Amino acid sequence: MFLRITIYTLIQEAIIFGILLFGKNQSVSLNNYVDISFMVALIALLIGLFVYIMRSGFLDRVHNGFRSISRKIKREEENEFSDMPLSELVGLRYAGILFSSLLVMLSSILCMFL
Repeated sequence: MFLRITIYTLIQEAIIFGILLFGKNQSVSLNNYVDISFMVALIALLIGLFVYIMRSGFLDRVHNGFRSISRKIKREEENEFSDMPLSELVGLRYAGILFSSLLVMLSSILCMFL
């Protein structure tokens, strides 16, 4: 778990520094780092929360309804994945993404006060 959080945090920091170094009209400053790191962490947090919602089974009925309507419109036959709920189809773990985005947000808040 700790290794996964570290990897996700390093990926987010690499994205932040890539945007800082190669972005248009961006100067490398603490203010720009805080702005960009908060946005990257917010996007990662939203992705983690969306994966959590999909894994919890909340969207299973909606997914099942859209899948049955799609099969009727396209006149497709059922396959091996047609009876699986969405919560079983999503295999991504969300805890590492959530914790790493919270770490990056905490670092941006810490840098904001410097």
